[in-house]
Amino acid sequence: MKTINETKTPKWKIALLVFESIVIFLYLFVTVFFVWYKVDKNGFIAACSKNPLVRSLINYTTKDDYEQNVQDTDYNKENINQNEGLNGNVETYRNIALFGIDSRGSEFDDSTHSDTIIIVSINNKTGEVKMASLYRDTMLKIVDKDGDVSYTKANAAFFKGGPECAINMLNTNLDLNITDYAVVNFTGLTKIIDALDGIDVTLTDDEMNYVNGYLTETRLITGLDAPDLTHSGQVHLSGLQATAYCRIRYVTFYDEDGQKYYYDMGRTARQRSVIKKVVEKAKDAGVGQVLQIADSILHYNTADEKIITTSLSLDEVMDLIPTLLKFTLSDNTGFPFTCDTPKINGASMVVAQGLEYNVSKLHKFLFGEENYQPSETVKTISDYLINYTGISTVKLDEDIEPETDNDNVNTDNLTQEDNSEE
Repeated sequence: MKTINETKTPKWKIALLVFESIVIFLYLFVTVFFVWYKVDKNGFIAACSKNPLVRSLINYTTKDDYEQNVQDTDYNKENINQNEGLNGNVETYRNIALFGIDSRGSEFDDSTHSDTIIIVSINNKTGEVKMASLYRDTMLKIVDKDGDVSYTKANAAFFKGGPECAINMLNTNLDLNITDYAVVNFTGLTKIIDALDGIDVTLTDDEMNYVNGYLTETRLITGLDAPDLTHSGQVHLSGLQATAYCRIRYVTFYDEDGQKYYYDMGRTARQRSVIKKVVEKAKDAGVGQVLQIADSILHYNTADEKIITTSLSLDEVMDLIPTLLKFTLSDNTGFPFTCDTPKINGASMVVAQGLEYNVSKLHKFLFGEENYQPSETVKTISDYLINYTGISTVKLDEDIEPETDNDNVNTDNLTQEDNSEE
């Protein structure tokens, strides 16, 4: 008869069994890891972005560099204003301002104009994204950092008070609730597009010539180089060539549906088209390539020379990752929808033909809100612009009610007021 000690499993066998169990577990874990990644890459990355351990690791390895080189830690959201009586669907959307500037060095706070102003609106429920470009010469009310009020070109707001002033301009004139922003300069846009191996566009002969023309100055601004284009039609653009392409404003732009855009409307349409192509390439890129872009931004951003900056913290960026992965750019447009282009005090301006009407249309476009009633602040600004410029409200054809056939109606007793247009 065996004793208890004689029937016990040797310790080396127990250790071997534990080791084998660990190996099997790791094998299964790695297998599941790669199968999950292959089957649902975006779902995997989204899950990782929410995982506390992963987030802690990213914060540990990246947060200091991010805060020092990318995040605008001086930005104060308490200085951001919103109109009283703001109503409607705007609160259910995350709205972020995207500014493009031609700064050199570290001129990101002010002393430079934002020649690209885009409102990026994210539906918190569906992840659907829409973009609206504000034409840079649009005449709007601007309150600078000293409290002085002027009615001038929208792109002057950044010059007069940096991102806080520019965001307040958007919120005040357009009934928005923007609190966050991102700014990228020519060098930043160039490097981001290069990290994605460029984009494909269709160019007319005129566009090709203007790209080559703008390349001369863009090379000087960025210190980067790219060859001139040699043909039109289907063209693969490098980062610098794409940046020069975004600057064109004097040549007609044709979108994918054949719609024509002229002058600044064409320039902003090109910019939105490029952003769409960049986002689509980023979504299709591998994780390594996306991480390479992020590393490039951290590497090139220094205290002396910045290519991109944002108000978003690293945690807020990680919170946005699931939304960005399922990003669908459903539509984009320019603002204002109806406008005139007079010269005011010798300067060419874009004046909304009724700011109140155009803001209502903007809320319908961005937030799906029918018959939005702008705030009293917007109505006051709209009335001022009409009185100052003499440019009255003009509606889109879709909003013009058909005239009633009064051929058989006795109009003898109708007053002048009855026949007047409201």
